[in-house]
Amino acid sequence: MDIKPITSAANPLLKRIRSLHQRSAREKSGLFLIEGAKLVNEAQARNVPIRDIVASQSFLKEGLGACHAANISQVAVVEDKLFRELSTTEHPEGIIAVAEIPRHSISEVVRGKAPLVVVAVAIQDPGNLGTIIRTALAAGASGVVLTKGTVDPYNPKVVRAAAGSLYALPIVGDLPVDDAILALKESGVSVYALDMQADRTYWQTEMSGPVALALGSEGQGLPDAVLLQADCRVRVPMNSACESLNVAVCAGIVLYWAVKQRNEPAARLGSPAE
Repeated sequence: MDIKPITSAANPLLKRIRSLHQRSAREKSGLFLIEGAKLVNEAQARNVPIRDIVASQSFLKEGLGACHAANISQVAVVEDKLFRELSTTEHPEGIIAVAEIPRHSISEVVRGKAPLVVVAVAIQDPGNLGTIIRTALAAGASGVVLTKGTVDPYNPKVVRAAAGSLYALPIVGDLPVDDAILALKESGVSVYALDMQADRTYWQTEMSGPVALALGSEGQGLPDAVLLQADCRVRVPMNSACESLNVAVCAGIVLYWAVKQRNEPAARLGSPAE
């Protein structure tokens, strides 16, 4: 392993890393940050192209064993104080990788006999989006489509919340919502809108075929235009004492209902307990 010390905050690599804290720089460069040994290891295991790796002096001394060091040909090392300026976390672990943003298309998201797609419409909370992506992967979804107004999936907070799922699932980002819905429908995928005002519950809904689940923002839900274009509206019932349910929780509930139907062909519609 080639170890390259860096002492100046004005070093071009360090300036690039600081710039990647901003969405505009990530979109312009096609690069994003991966922080922490576990996420760096997962990115390497998924063959995510990594441009650079920077570690703090203390991590190089005490924490490098947590990395798959055999996969690291070169690492830049900086003082701990300087590293803290590079990190987006309050308590930096000590290693950051600069990686290339994967590029995917709608055609990749709808592959297979019965694709199961998540459509995030103007979801702005990074933790929620990261959890939705992670849940989609766990449930075996075929991909995630993000419409304009949704938080950048390569925002560092989303990257951490997704816990490596970004590297394993096709994600198509920043599409106009009308274009996203049209592309899915043209691919033979029915669009189901999660709407707390819907008459039909998720367990009364057939989801064994090609389905896209549209999820709205935390505060506003889905816009009327999406509700009008959807093939049907579905709700997750709640106790009357509860005002709302977290969007990532809703995604998990409905995704796993779809999984149940797909894995149990004899399962009939009705109560999820049946």
